[in-house]
Amino acid sequence: MSMDNEKQKDEIIALESIYNKEEFSYHKENDQYECTLKAYVTLPKDYFFTYKDSRRPEDPVESVPISHLPPLSLFLTLPLNYPSESPPKFTLVSSWLSQYVLAKLCKKLDLLWEENKGLEILFTWMAFLKDETLEFLNIETSLGINSAYTFYKMNSEATQNAGNISEFKGDKTEVNKDPKSKNMEPSIDVRKSVIRKTTHEKHPTKKRGKKQRTRKFVDQRAISDRLIDKLGDHCTQFVPCFHVFCKECIFTYLEIRIKEGNVKNISCPEDKCLSEATPGQVKDLVSQELFAKYDATLLSVTLDTMTDIVYCPRPHCQYPVSREPNDRMASCPACQYAFCVYCKMVYHGIEPCKFKSAEKEKLVTEYQNAPDEKKVQLEQRYGRKQLQALVENTMSEHWINTNSRHCPHCNAAIEKSDGCNKMVCWRCNTYFCWLCGTRLRADTPYVHFRSPQSKCYNMLFHGVVPEAGQDDEDDLDFPALYLDYNSDDEEFNNEDFVIEFDL
Repeated sequence: MSMDNEKQKDEIIALESIYNKEEFSYHKENDQYECTLKAYVTLPKDYFFTYKDSRRPEDPVESVPISHLPPLSLFLTLPLNYPSESPPKFTLVSSWLSQYVLAKLCKKLDLLWEENKGLEILFTWMAFLKDETLEFLNIETSLGINSAYTFYKMNSEATQNAGNISEFKGDKTEVNKDPKSKNMEPSIDVRKSVIRKTTHEKHPTKKRGKKQRTRKFVDQRAISDRLIDKLGDHCTQFVPCFHVFCKECIFTYLEIRIKEGNVKNISCPEDKCLSEATPGQVKDLVSQELFAKYDATLLSVTLDTMTDIVYCPRPHCQYPVSREPNDRMASCPACQYAFCVYCKMVYHGIEPCKFKSAEKEKLVTEYQNAPDEKKVQLEQRYGRKQLQALVENTMSEHWINTNSRHCPHCNAAIEKSDGCNKMVCWRCNTYFCWLCGTRLRADTPYVHFRSPQSKCYNMLFHGVVPEAGQDDEDDLDFPALYLDYNSDDEEFNNEDFVIEFDL
């Protein structure tokens, strides 16, 4: 196999992977590749064409907005010595450009070959025709088709008047003329061809099937997706914004949203775009299993926003149940379970809902901070007296926990009004430390405050607020050793033990 043949084969494989079957097709004849390329020209937004009958200068110029144009067709034959020596032999065909304009495009393709001689050229030609044709022909904002429209009008009138079918040869209309009388212009490039169709539709682009043609056009376009270009049939389009994205990217985007349960208002990924993905679009992009989850989650989210819907509390049921406003009871039509819409327990009539001890703190906080309307709802559910009693008891418990300690022996709650941190239980007379709760010996309770090993060392009066006019250092800061003097503790019965105070 020659080097050229190998390069041709590689180029064919590459084009097959880039374009769909409608854009690129080929067959082999006499050891030569014969290819067909269809370039769908990329039109800017708000593009339009203008027309008028050139025979009537007084007529105004009409304009029609368009979103796409028929493709430019390139029929090629690859010589055996392509690409090393010879360029492809080609014919350029269009239904909306004149022969003169097509000749300019043919010369441009020749120039591109000269600039890239020895290299594969088909992709370069295709890219130019799709993306640069309008700029090259200076028709970037609109397309004038006066000659084509005049041609159409002349043909229509001739057909109606004479009943003869016109023959179309390039830009000329010949009615029952002798073929020998035809003259070819010497400047005509034989590689271009203009296809005309006899039609009585004034504006074929505005007729029915616009949506199908637009969808087909999008599928055939090359869509720029981040860093790579992908064909339109690998992309999806949001409506009504018409932003186009790679299907693979949107699938990942949808998959994350569905798995997170965030299925409501899945918006177009374009910044600040408010268009949303439709259920049909989601169904086309994700797997059947993932769509089932999306559908179920979306239904659940929608029902959650409906104030007259409550779910059956039975774990094996969970059926959505409709209830009347201000009605405390709901009855599940699936399992016939009648339950309270507030606490989800068996319906208990006018008796207030019961609450768990673990919910007390949360309920009290919610009730105290709730606006009047919410308080009324809570009172309807739990009862006003029950809520008020709960608030009072909870506040009392908070005060007791903050301002009292429990006896280490009998667990009685003890409040400290004043004095040192050595405490005696009012119920069982047990001595204990107010600071750490340690049980103290009844005969020498102050040893706990004077021992260097104790964590409350020298903290007998820690935290005690002196009375007005009392000096902290003179009246409170004295050793706990003094308080145990002359006690029954053996270490104080030593005759050599002396305590001196400076009075």
